[in-house]
Amino acid sequence: MIFWPPWRKPKVGLVLGGGVARGIAHIGVIKALASYKVPIDYIAATSAGALVGAVYAAGLDINLLEEIVQRIKWSDFFRFTLFRPGFTSPAAIEDFVVKYIGDIEFKDLKIPFAAAATDIRTGERVVINSGKVAKAVASSATFPGVFAPGVLEGKYLIDGGIASNVPVDLAREMGADYVIASDVIPETTINVLPGEAMQVLGRALDLVLKKLQREEAGRADTLIELKMEAEDIWHLDLHKARKLIAAGEVAAHRLSRKIRQDLRLKV
Repeated sequence: MIFWPPWRKPKVGLVLGGGVARGIAHIGVIKALASYKVPIDYIAATSAGALVGAVYAAGLDINLLEEIVQRIKWSDFFRFTLFRPGFTSPAAIEDFVVKYIGDIEFKDLKIPFAAAATDIRTGERVVINSGKVAKAVASSATFPGVFAPGVLEGKYLIDGGIASNVPVDLAREMGADYVIASDVIPETTINVLPGEAMQVLGRALDLVLKKLQREEAGRADTLIELKMEAEDIWHLDLHKARKLIAAGEVAAHRLSRKIRQDLRLKV
């Protein structure tokens, strides 16, 4: 248990990791934390987590967000482009964000938010915490080879998961004393061998990212990890939104007692 001086209220940072469609599980995590009245003072996020985090930070009701994700489809995020290093433009992601929260800037958000992206030239993490929110989300979620790199302040940016898939350190830099991290890449062994090329690629990506992020994710005060015991849910399974949200809720509920004890919240 973490002890805080009785006169000081710790600042809580919520970290939402990348995971393509499985990022929908973050909605369940947020719902569970809200049910226990866990305060969220900062949100640091990557890729799919940045999409969920930005919309929530803007003040969109979490139950409304839950309804929205059950209607989305991959065509909402694709705008095919020619003569660029990617099949589709990240502008489609921008349009999606603008549709639900408007073309707002970071200063307009209800909760301080920052997105992590990766500089394709250096491989370094790039923090985006100013300017247009939709542009930041698109830059953080530009999966290489599918989306053309985003261009921001002269830097060519790709998916933040390459440099920092569970950006715990970013939450600390924002001012968080206590960090709750949500990791939606399952730790467990898959139940069934992949049957499609994209599933094979996705599984390989999971294994690589899990190793890369382990050290930083481990620096969270509480790490919420998605577990899919009943079935495998793959990167492109948007149609399994309800199951993902439920799994996120279950994962957060498992650690609710620890979080409430650490933060001295009423049970």
